[in-house]
Amino acid sequence: MPRKKKTETDVNEVKANNVTKTVKKKPLAETSAPIIAKKPVKNTAKSKAAAKNTTAPKETVKIQFGSDEYDFAEIKKAVEADYKGKVKGKIKTVEIYVKPEDKAVYYVINSDFSDKIEL
Repeated sequence: MPRKKKTETDVNEVKANNVTKTVKKKPLAETSAPIIAKKPVKNTAKSKAAAKNTTAPKETVKIQFGSDEYDFAEIKKAVEADYKGKVKGKIKTVEIYVKPEDKAVYYVINSDFSDKIEL
């Protein structure tokens, strides 16, 4: 009896324990191609809400010396205003030294400009 031609040339029949299983072989080009996994898309509305809830708490720093009290946020604003009034440039780093006994604040900006303001 003549054998029938199979429509797919890459099909092998495997017989084991009286069970017939058909296995399709893929061409070499398909098997050697890299598999790219898709990443799940995150819900940006939820991630923005979570980031909003994890912000740092508001800080208030007060410096007390004798009967005087100084607010650090105001000192920082005064230092930046003094610098911008004297030098036209961007502030990258700020070092502030408060000396309440002298009623003065010494500062260094961008590691190349230093000055003093009165409290």
